[in-house]
Amino acid sequence: MADIVFAFDPAIDRPLAVPDSAHPAVAATVGRAAAEAFAEAVAVAKRGEAAVLVVCGRWLDPLRASPAQGAALRTAVRDLAAAGCRTVYLTTDAAACHEISKMLGEPPGLFFATPTAPLELDVHGIPVEFIAAETASGVPAITLDEPARTAAHRRIVVGWDTTVPTSTAEDTAWPGDHDAAAAFVTAAAASPAWTQPGGFWIWASRRRPPLPSGIHHLPPLQPRSAHERVEGSCCTLTLVDRAAALDSTLLHADWRSSWRDIPTQRVGWRTVQVESGAGGDEELATALWSVIEQVAPGEQAPLELVRCVVECGTCVSRRVRIGEIAAETLGRLRDLFDAKSFRAWCVELVADPGESLAPLGHARSGGRPGATTSFTSALADIVQVIEQTPTAPLRPAAARQAGWVALELIEST
Repeated sequence: MADIVFAFDPAIDRPLAVPDSAHPAVAATVGRAAAEAFAEAVAVAKRGEAAVLVVCGRWLDPLRASPAQGAALRTAVRDLAAAGCRTVYLTTDAAACHEISKMLGEPPGLFFATPTAPLELDVHGIPVEFIAAETASGVPAITLDEPARTAAHRRIVVGWDTTVPTSTAEDTAWPGDHDAAAAFVTAAAASPAWTQPGGFWIWASRRRPPLPSGIHHLPPLQPRSAHERVEGSCCTLTLVDRAAALDSTLLHADWRSSWRDIPTQRVGWRTVQVESGAGGDEELATALWSVIEQVAPGEQAPLELVRCVVECGTCVSRRVRIGEIAAETLGRLRDLFDAKSFRAWCVELVADPGESLAPLGHARSGGRPGATTSFTSALADIVQVIEQTPTAPLRPAAARQAGWVALELIEST
Protein backbone atom coordinates (compact mmCIF):
# COMPACT_ATOMS: atom_id res chain seq x y z
CA MET A 1 0.00 0.00 0.00
CA ALA A 2 1.25 3.50 -0.82
CA ASP A 3 -0.19 6.97 -0.40
CA ILE A 4 2.06 8.82 -2.89
CA VAL A 5 3.89 7.49 -5.95
CA PHE A 6 6.74 9.51 -7.49
CA ALA A 7 7.77 9.22 -11.16
CA PHE A 8 10.77 11.04 -12.64
CA ASP A 9 11.43 11.89 -16.29
CA PRO A 10 8.97 9.62 -18.16
CA ALA A 11 9.80 11.48 -21.44
CA ILE A 12 7.09 9.53 -23.22
CA ASP A 13 7.63 11.43 -26.47
CA ARG A 14 11.36 10.56 -26.53
CA PRO A 15 11.69 6.82 -27.27
CA LEU A 16 14.97 5.06 -26.58
CA ALA A 17 17.42 4.61 -29.43
CA VAL A 18 16.95 1.23 -31.12
CA PRO A 19 20.23 -0.70 -31.60
CA ASP A 20 21.47 -1.21 -35.16
CA SER A 21 20.38 -4.46 -36.82
CA ALA A 22 18.11 -5.23 -33.88
CA HIS A 23 15.73 -8.19 -33.94
CA PRO A 24 12.11 -7.00 -34.52
CA ALA A 25 11.15 -8.06 -30.98
CA VAL A 26 14.11 -6.12 -29.57
CA ALA A 27 13.24 -3.03 -31.61
CA ALA A 28 9.63 -3.19 -30.45
CA THR A 29 10.57 -3.57 -26.78
CA VAL A 30 13.08 -0.71 -26.89
CA GLY A 31 10.65 1.54 -28.76
CA ARG A 32 7.89 0.99 -26.19
CA ALA A 33 10.13 1.13 -23.11
CA ALA A 34 9.51 4.77 -22.12
CA ALA A 35 5.73 4.53 -22.43
CA GLU A 36 5.53 1.16 -20.71
CA ALA A 37 7.72 2.29 -17.81
CA PHE A 38 5.28 5.14 -17.15
CA ALA A 39 2.36 2.74 -17.51
CA GLU A 40 3.94 0.57 -14.82
CA ALA A 41 4.17 3.58 -12.47
CA VAL A 42 0.47 4.19 -13.06
CA ALA A 43 -0.21 0.52 -12.30
CA VAL A 44 1.79 0.80 -9.06
CA ALA A 45 -0.39 3.74 -8.01
CA LYS A 46 -3.55 1.77 -8.74
CA ARG A 47 -2.40 -1.39 -6.98
CA GLY A 48 -1.30 0.55 -3.92
CA GLU A 49 -4.51 2.58 -3.82
CA ALA A 50 -2.38 5.73 -3.85
CA ALA A 51 -3.99 9.14 -3.46
CA VAL A 52 -1.44 11.00 -5.60
CA LEU A 53 0.91 10.24 -8.51
CA VAL A 54 3.64 12.91 -8.66
CA VAL A 55 5.46 13.40 -11.97
CA CYS A 56 8.55 15.60 -12.44
CA GLY A 57 11.11 16.10 -15.20
CA ARG A 58 10.23 15.60 -18.86
CA TRP A 59 6.76 14.15 -19.33
CA LEU A 60 5.15 15.01 -22.65
CA ASP A 61 6.21 17.92 -24.87
CA PRO A 62 3.15 19.28 -26.70
CA LEU A 63 5.40 20.31 -29.60
CA ARG A 64 6.79 16.77 -30.01
CA ALA A 65 4.01 14.49 -28.85
CA SER A 66 1.81 12.57 -31.27
CA PRO A 67 -1.98 12.53 -30.88
CA ALA A 68 -1.74 8.87 -29.83
CA GLN A 69 0.72 9.72 -27.04
CA GLY A 70 -1.50 12.54 -25.82
CA ALA A 71 -4.56 10.27 -25.87
CA ALA A 72 -2.73 7.55 -23.91
CA LEU A 73 -1.63 10.05 -21.26
CA ARG A 74 -5.15 11.49 -20.98
CA THR A 75 -6.52 7.97 -20.50
CA ALA A 76 -3.98 7.27 -17.75
CA VAL A 77 -4.88 10.47 -15.87
CA ARG A 78 -8.61 9.77 -16.18
CA ASP A 79 -8.23 6.15 -15.06
CA LEU A 80 -6.26 7.26 -12.01
CA ALA A 81 -8.89 9.86 -11.18
CA ALA A 82 -11.59 7.20 -11.44
CA ALA A 83 -9.62 5.14 -8.91
CA GLY A 84 -9.38 8.10 -6.53
CA CYS A 85 -5.79 9.01 -7.41
CA ARG A 86 -4.86 12.53 -8.51
CA THR A 87 -1.97 13.28 -10.87
CA VAL A 88 0.36 16.16 -9.95
CA TYR A 89 2.91 17.49 -12.43
CA LEU A 90 5.81 19.45 -10.94
CA THR A 91 7.44 21.94 -13.31
CA THR A 92 9.39 25.19 -13.21
CA ASP A 93 7.72 26.44 -16.40
CA ALA A 94 4.28 27.90 -15.73
CA ALA A 95 3.53 27.90 -19.46
CA ALA A 96 3.96 24.10 -19.52
CA CYS A 97 1.01 23.78 -17.15
CA HIS A 98 -1.32 25.48 -19.61
CA GLU A 99 0.10 23.67 -22.64
CA ILE A 100 -0.19 20.17 -21.17
CA SER A 101 -3.61 20.88 -19.71
CA LYS A 102 -4.82 22.10 -23.09
CA MET A 103 -3.28 19.16 -24.95
CA LEU A 104 -4.94 16.65 -22.63
CA GLY A 105 -8.29 18.42 -22.65
CA GLU A 106 -8.14 19.34 -18.94
CA PRO A 107 -8.92 15.86 -17.64
CA PRO A 108 -10.27 15.54 -14.10
CA GLY A 109 -7.67 14.75 -11.47
CA LEU A 110 -4.79 16.67 -13.12
CA PHE A 111 -2.98 19.28 -10.97
CA PHE A 112 0.20 21.34 -11.29
CA ALA A 113 2.79 22.81 -8.92
CA THR A 114 5.64 25.25 -9.60
CA PRO A 115 8.30 26.86 -7.37
CA THR A 116 6.16 30.00 -7.04
CA ALA A 117 2.83 28.18 -6.81
CA PRO A 118 2.99 25.15 -4.48
CA LEU A 119 0.04 22.80 -4.37
CA GLU A 120 -1.64 21.48 -1.25
CA LEU A 121 -3.82 18.37 -1.36
CA ASP A 122 -5.54 16.20 1.19
CA VAL A 123 -3.93 12.76 1.21
CA HIS A 124 -6.08 10.34 3.18
CA GLY A 125 -6.87 13.03 5.73
CA ILE A 126 -3.35 14.52 5.88
CA PRO A 127 -2.62 17.97 4.34
CA VAL A 128 0.37 17.59 2.00
CA GLU A 129 2.11 20.50 0.26
CA PHE A 130 4.01 19.77 -2.97
CA ILE A 131 6.80 22.19 -3.96
CA ALA A 132 8.74 22.05 -7.24
CA ALA A 133 12.39 23.09 -7.07
CA GLU A 134 14.33 22.26 -10.22
CA THR A 135 17.34 24.37 -9.25
CA ALA A 136 18.74 25.88 -6.09
CA SER A 137 17.11 29.21 -6.87
CA GLY A 138 13.78 27.42 -7.07
CA VAL A 139 13.78 26.31 -3.43
CA PRO A 140 11.40 28.76 -1.76
CA ALA A 141 12.41 30.42 1.49
CA ILE A 142 9.81 29.51 4.07
CA THR A 143 9.88 31.70 7.13
CA LEU A 144 10.58 30.10 10.48
CA ASP A 145 7.69 31.85 12.18
CA GLU A 146 5.12 30.41 9.77
CA PRO A 147 2.43 28.89 12.00
CA ALA A 148 2.07 25.13 11.75
CA ARG A 149 -1.28 24.17 10.28
CA THR A 150 -1.45 20.82 12.06
CA ALA A 151 1.00 18.36 13.53
CA ALA A 152 0.27 16.09 10.59
CA HIS A 153 1.09 18.67 7.93
CA ARG A 154 3.64 17.41 5.37
CA ARG A 155 5.75 19.51 3.01
CA ILE A 156 7.39 17.61 0.13
CA VAL A 157 10.09 19.48 -1.82
CA VAL A 158 11.21 17.87 -5.09
CA GLY A 159 14.18 18.98 -7.17
CA TRP A 160 15.54 17.30 -10.28
CA ASP A 161 18.53 17.23 -12.59
CA THR A 162 17.75 18.24 -16.18
CA THR A 163 20.87 16.67 -17.72
CA VAL A 164 21.23 13.19 -19.19
CA PRO A 165 24.62 11.45 -18.75
CA THR A 166 26.53 10.94 -21.99
CA SER A 167 29.51 9.29 -20.33
CA THR A 168 30.03 7.39 -17.09
CA ALA A 169 32.99 9.68 -16.44
CA GLU A 170 30.55 12.59 -16.09
CA ASP A 171 28.82 10.85 -13.21
CA THR A 172 30.52 13.09 -10.69
CA ALA A 173 30.05 12.61 -6.98
CA TRP A 174 28.55 15.15 -4.64
CA PRO A 175 29.68 17.68 -3.64
CA GLY A 176 31.06 19.50 -6.67
CA ASP A 177 31.01 23.11 -7.80
CA HIS A 178 29.27 22.20 -11.08
CA ASP A 179 27.01 19.52 -9.63
CA ALA A 180 23.28 20.29 -9.59
CA ALA A 181 22.81 17.92 -6.66
CA ALA A 182 25.29 19.91 -4.58
CA ALA A 183 23.38 23.12 -5.32
CA PHE A 184 20.13 21.49 -4.24
CA VAL A 185 21.65 20.13 -1.04
CA THR A 186 23.15 23.54 -0.20
CA ALA A 187 19.82 25.27 -0.79
CA ALA A 188 17.98 22.67 1.27
CA ALA A 189 20.35 23.09 4.21
CA ALA A 190 19.95 26.87 4.04
CA SER A 191 16.15 26.75 3.91
CA PRO A 192 14.24 27.10 7.20
CA ALA A 193 11.89 24.42 5.87
CA TRP A 194 14.72 21.91 6.30
CA THR A 195 14.37 21.97 10.05
CA GLN A 196 10.59 22.17 10.22
CA PRO A 197 8.70 19.01 11.17
CA GLY A 198 6.95 17.25 8.34
CA GLY A 199 9.48 18.22 5.65
CA PHE A 200 10.53 15.60 3.10
CA TRP A 201 13.20 16.36 0.47
CA ILE A 202 13.67 14.50 -2.81
CA TRP A 203 16.38 14.81 -5.47
CA ALA A 204 15.51 13.20 -8.82
CA SER A 205 18.39 12.41 -11.15
CA ARG A 206 19.71 9.96 -13.71
CA ARG A 207 22.92 9.98 -11.70
CA ARG A 208 23.19 8.70 -8.15
CA PRO A 209 25.25 11.17 -6.10
CA PRO A 210 25.84 10.23 -2.45
CA LEU A 211 23.20 12.49 -0.92
CA PRO A 212 23.29 13.34 2.79
CA SER A 213 20.82 11.87 5.22
CA GLY A 214 17.43 13.53 4.86
CA ILE A 215 17.41 13.80 1.06
CA HIS A 216 16.02 10.84 -0.88
CA HIS A 217 17.08 9.91 -4.40
CA LEU A 218 14.40 9.42 -7.05
CA PRO A 219 15.69 7.49 -10.12
CA PRO A 220 14.18 7.77 -13.62
CA LEU A 221 11.44 5.40 -14.68
CA GLN A 222 13.58 4.12 -17.55
CA PRO A 223 17.35 4.54 -18.11
CA ARG A 224 18.33 5.84 -21.54
CA SER A 225 21.77 4.30 -21.98
CA ALA A 226 24.50 2.23 -20.36
CA HIS A 227 26.01 5.48 -19.02
CA GLU A 228 23.34 5.68 -16.32
CA ARG A 229 24.22 3.91 -13.09
CA VAL A 230 20.69 3.59 -11.73
CA GLU A 231 17.92 1.09 -12.39
CA GLY A 232 14.60 2.48 -13.56
CA SER A 233 12.07 2.74 -10.74
CA CYS A 234 9.24 4.74 -9.31
CA CYS A 235 9.22 5.44 -5.58
CA THR A 236 6.44 5.25 -3.01
CA LEU A 237 5.78 6.98 0.29
CA THR A 238 3.25 5.88 2.91
CA LEU A 239 1.85 8.51 5.27
CA VAL A 240 -1.08 6.63 6.79
CA ASP A 241 -1.00 3.44 8.80
CA ARG A 242 -4.04 1.75 7.28
CA ALA A 243 -3.73 -1.20 9.59
CA ALA A 244 -4.64 1.17 12.41
CA ALA A 245 -7.66 2.63 10.62
CA LEU A 246 -9.65 2.78 13.85
CA ASP A 247 -7.02 4.94 15.50
CA SER A 248 -7.87 8.61 15.72
CA THR A 249 -4.53 9.79 14.24
CA LEU A 250 -4.00 7.29 11.39
CA LEU A 251 -0.41 8.58 11.04
CA HIS A 252 2.29 6.14 10.01
CA ALA A 253 4.63 6.04 13.00
CA ASP A 254 7.75 5.82 10.84
CA TRP A 255 6.55 7.37 7.59
CA ARG A 256 9.97 8.65 6.49
CA SER A 257 11.37 5.12 6.33
CA SER A 258 8.49 3.99 4.12
CA TRP A 259 10.33 5.27 0.99
CA ARG A 260 10.50 2.33 -1.44
CA ASP A 261 11.85 1.76 -4.98
CA ILE A 262 9.53 -0.19 -7.30
CA PRO A 263 11.15 -1.40 -10.57
CA THR A 264 9.62 0.01 -13.75
CA GLN A 265 12.33 -0.25 -16.41
CA ARG A 266 11.73 -2.32 -19.52
CA VAL A 267 15.27 -2.19 -20.91
CA GLY A 268 18.54 -2.58 -19.02
CA TRP A 269 22.23 -2.65 -19.87
CA ARG A 270 24.96 -5.08 -18.86
CA THR A 271 28.64 -5.54 -19.67
CA VAL A 272 30.23 -9.00 -19.71
CA GLN A 273 33.97 -9.66 -19.84
CA VAL A 274 35.96 -12.68 -20.95
CA GLU A 275 39.64 -13.35 -21.48
CA SER A 276 40.77 -13.63 -25.05
CA GLY A 277 41.69 -17.07 -26.31
CA ALA A 278 43.57 -18.10 -29.43
CA GLY A 279 40.51 -19.32 -31.34
CA GLY A 280 38.18 -17.69 -33.82
CA ASP A 281 34.64 -16.35 -33.70
CA GLU A 282 33.07 -19.68 -32.73
CA GLU A 283 35.31 -20.15 -29.70
CA LEU A 284 34.84 -16.53 -28.62
CA ALA A 285 31.06 -16.77 -29.01
CA THR A 286 31.03 -19.91 -26.86
CA ALA A 287 33.02 -18.21 -24.10
CA LEU A 288 30.76 -15.17 -24.13
CA TRP A 289 27.61 -17.27 -24.23
CA SER A 290 28.67 -19.21 -21.13
CA VAL A 291 28.96 -15.91 -19.21
CA ILE A 292 25.78 -14.32 -20.55
CA GLU A 293 23.51 -17.31 -19.93
CA GLN A 294 24.49 -17.50 -16.25
CA VAL A 295 22.27 -14.49 -15.53
CA ALA A 296 20.14 -14.40 -18.67
CA PRO A 297 16.86 -12.55 -18.02
CA GLY A 298 13.64 -14.52 -18.17
CA GLU A 299 10.34 -13.76 -19.84
CA GLN A 300 9.17 -11.21 -17.25
CA ALA A 301 12.53 -9.50 -16.73
CA PRO A 302 13.60 -6.36 -18.61
CA LEU A 303 15.30 -6.85 -21.95
CA GLU A 304 19.08 -6.63 -21.50
CA LEU A 305 21.34 -4.95 -24.06
CA VAL A 306 24.72 -6.59 -23.55
CA ARG A 307 28.13 -5.11 -24.28
CA CYS A 308 30.83 -7.75 -24.68
CA VAL A 309 34.38 -6.82 -23.66
CA VAL A 310 37.37 -9.06 -24.40
CA GLU A 311 40.50 -8.78 -22.27
CA CYS A 312 43.58 -9.17 -24.47
CA GLY A 313 46.41 -8.80 -21.95
CA THR A 314 48.17 -5.95 -23.84
CA CYS A 315 48.52 -8.15 -26.95
CA VAL A 316 47.97 -5.69 -29.79
CA SER A 317 47.75 -8.35 -32.48
CA ARG A 318 44.99 -10.11 -30.58
CA ARG A 319 43.12 -6.83 -30.20
CA VAL A 320 43.22 -6.41 -33.97
CA ARG A 321 42.00 -9.98 -34.40
CA ILE A 322 39.06 -9.32 -32.07
CA GLY A 323 38.04 -6.44 -34.30
CA GLU A 324 38.20 -8.70 -37.35
CA ILE A 325 35.94 -11.41 -35.90
CA ALA A 326 33.57 -9.13 -33.96
CA ALA A 327 30.82 -9.13 -36.59
CA GLU A 328 30.79 -12.93 -36.97
CA THR A 329 30.85 -13.43 -33.20
CA LEU A 330 27.95 -11.02 -32.67
CA GLY A 331 26.00 -12.83 -35.38
CA ARG A 332 26.41 -16.14 -33.56
CA LEU A 333 25.31 -14.63 -30.25
CA ARG A 334 22.31 -12.84 -31.76
CA ASP A 335 21.07 -16.06 -33.31
CA LEU A 336 20.51 -17.32 -29.76
CA PHE A 337 18.08 -14.52 -28.88
CA ASP A 338 14.57 -15.59 -27.93
CA ALA A 339 11.93 -13.06 -26.93
CA LYS A 340 10.61 -15.37 -24.19
CA SER A 341 13.39 -17.57 -22.86
CA PHE A 342 16.53 -15.51 -23.57
CA ARG A 343 15.92 -11.77 -23.42
CA ALA A 344 19.52 -10.62 -23.91
CA TRP A 345 20.67 -8.87 -27.09
CA CYS A 346 24.37 -8.28 -27.76
CA VAL A 347 24.87 -4.77 -29.10
CA GLU A 348 28.67 -4.50 -29.19
CA LEU A 349 31.86 -6.56 -28.98
CA VAL A 350 35.19 -4.83 -28.41
CA ALA A 351 38.69 -5.45 -27.13
CA ASP A 352 38.83 -3.98 -23.62
CA PRO A 353 39.48 -0.23 -24.10
CA GLY A 354 40.23 0.17 -20.40
CA GLU A 355 43.24 -2.15 -20.20
CA SER A 356 46.33 -0.49 -18.81
CA LEU A 357 49.20 0.32 -21.18
CA ALA A 358 51.68 0.45 -18.28
CA PRO A 359 53.23 -3.00 -19.04
CA LEU A 360 54.26 -1.64 -22.44
CA GLY A 361 56.06 1.41 -21.04
CA HIS A 362 59.81 1.82 -20.71
CA ALA A 363 59.74 1.15 -16.97
CA ARG A 364 58.07 -2.25 -17.36
CA SER A 365 59.28 -3.33 -20.80
CA GLY A 366 62.95 -2.61 -20.17
CA GLY A 367 63.16 -0.18 -23.08
CA ARG A 368 63.57 -2.89 -25.70
CA PRO A 369 65.17 -1.57 -28.92
CA GLY A 370 63.36 -1.35 -32.23
CA ALA A 371 61.34 1.40 -33.93
CA THR A 372 57.88 -0.01 -33.21
CA THR A 373 58.74 -1.05 -29.67
CA SER A 374 60.20 2.37 -28.94
CA PHE A 375 57.02 4.05 -30.21
CA THR A 376 54.85 1.66 -28.20
CA SER A 377 56.81 2.31 -25.01
CA ALA A 378 56.79 6.06 -25.56
CA LEU A 379 53.03 6.06 -26.17
CA ALA A 380 52.45 3.93 -23.07
CA ASP A 381 54.54 6.38 -21.03
CA ILE A 382 52.47 9.33 -22.32
CA VAL A 383 49.22 7.61 -21.38
CA GLN A 384 50.57 6.80 -17.92
CA VAL A 385 51.56 10.45 -17.38
CA ILE A 386 48.02 11.55 -18.34
CA GLU A 387 46.55 9.04 -15.90
CA GLN A 388 48.69 10.44 -13.08
CA THR A 389 47.97 14.11 -13.90
CA PRO A 390 44.65 15.35 -12.46
CA THR A 391 44.70 18.48 -14.67
CA ALA A 392 45.36 16.60 -17.92
CA PRO A 393 43.09 17.60 -20.85
CA LEU A 394 42.06 13.94 -21.37
CA ARG A 395 40.41 11.69 -18.85
CA PRO A 396 42.38 8.50 -18.08
CA ALA A 397 39.77 6.28 -19.78
CA ALA A 398 39.83 8.38 -22.95
CA ALA A 399 43.65 8.41 -22.97
CA ARG A 400 43.83 4.61 -22.71
CA GLN A 401 41.30 4.15 -25.47
CA ALA A 402 43.16 6.56 -27.76
CA GLY A 403 46.44 4.79 -27.04
CA TRP A 404 45.05 1.39 -27.97
CA VAL A 405 43.47 2.74 -31.16
CA ALA A 406 46.85 4.14 -32.25
CA LEU A 407 48.63 0.83 -31.58
CA GLU A 408 45.92 -1.18 -33.37
CA LEU A 409 46.19 1.08 -36.44
CA ILE A 410 49.95 0.52 -36.60
CA GLU A 411 49.52 -3.25 -36.13
CA SER A 412 46.91 -3.52 -38.88
CA THR A 413 48.93 -1.59 -41.52
